[in-house]
Amino acid sequence: MKNKKLIIGIAAGAAVLAGAAVIIARRRTRKNHEMEVQEAKDHFKGKLNELQRKAKKELKSGSTDLKDAVNTAKERATDWVNKANA
Repeated sequence: MKNKKLIIGIAAGAAVLAGAAVIIARRRTRKNHEMEVQEAKDHFKGKLNELQRKAKKELKSGSTDLKDAVNTAKERATDWVNKANA
């Protein structure tokens, strides 16, 4: 009877330790996952900011190119009208 209680006690203790190990492992995994998510979020924000900066730069240079194109078209139209009237 004494041996049976001892074996049951050891088994119960092992079960408690195994349960605690599982809980600790889950917490550790969750923390690692949260860190990975945070890193991915920061990386995405960085990429988004970089894309926004590049888009602003392209918009500024694009507006200059557009003005040049409009001016060129205006000059061609003026030349065409002058040639047609001459």
